[in-house]
Amino acid sequence: MLLTGKVSLAQFALAFVVDTCVAGALLCGAGLLFHGMLLLRGQTTWEWARGHHSYDLGTCHNLQAALGPRWALVWFWPFLASPLPGDGITFQTPGDVGLVTS
Repeated sequence: MLLTGKVSLAQFALAFVVDTCVAGALLCGAGLLFHGMLLLRGQTTWEWARGHHSYDLGTCHNLQAALGPRWALVWFWPFLASPLPGDGITFQTPGDVGLVTS
């Protein structure tokens, strides 16, 4: 349309910027939803790709493992101190928490 003269350069530039912003927002939203799903499942991307579910403690325990005991408040104020339950090297499994694995 720019080459045929039906739109001006300013209109073309505006449409390009808007389209790029919409595409970027959709990709960021998809990434946020995907990693939110991984957080709730207690998985990393590597574990998800290989079908491992070794650390799934249930939604509430997964949130506590990732965000600490005050996980609900951390959503609203990310700078709030909420110590994590582990040492960052070893992680709880369903057997450690007393959950039944299927």
